[in-house]
Amino acid sequence: MAQPVTTVVPFASLPSCAVQCGPLYDANGACVPPAAAQADGTTYDQCFCKYDSLQPFSKGTSGVCDTACTDNAAGLGSIQGWFTSFCAEAATATTTSTSATSSSTSDSSSNDSGGGDWLSTHWKWVIMIVIVVVGIAGIWVGACIWRRKYLKKKDRMYELGKGLPSSVAVNTQGNLVGPGARDSDYSNPGAFMSGSGGAGYAEKPKKERKKWTVHRRT
Repeated sequence: MAQPVTTVVPFASLPSCAVQCGPLYDANGACVPPAAAQADGTTYDQCFCKYDSLQPFSKGTSGVCDTACTDNAAGLGSIQGWFTSFCAEAATATTTSTSATSSSTSDSSSNDSGGGDWLSTHWKWVIMIVIVVVGIAGIWVGACIWRRKYLKKKDRMYELGKGLPSSVAVNTQGNLVGPGARDSDYSNPGAFMSGSGGAGYAEKPKKERKKWTVHRRT
């Protein structure tokens, strides 16, 4: 019969009666090669702690090595204490290994999925770009509207003779005179402007009515 390639139980550090405990040998031989498949140490330890013949150790000292340590109750307690401590550490190592494997698998799945399509991962940037474009367009349209109103208001003020530079004045004929004056003619008097009327406002001669001469019929 082939011997186990790995010894889970540290017989050298346990009481001498542990060497006579058959269930310890049985569990060790069943959980390591060649009886078990090749694996890591955590797998061997987990198998050893779950071996049926050793389960009474999880509740007390009796039921496993009673016949081997009949005259050494303290030694039996030491073996049971080692078993519970060893299996607690094995369970912790198993949990840590499982968590690490799950995390690795999750990260791999996320990387394989690509994180979704491009739009679902960049929608905030798309919204920001749209807002910037709409804002720039709104500012440009508003500036155009304001400029048109400003020019209309400026032309209106020139027509009324307001808002002119101090070097520009309006003469009696209604013309702008002085440096920077525009070529604008205000000579035609309106309802609110005094001055002599030009040729365009000269009164037209009245048409004479034709007189009809009634002759007596003969």
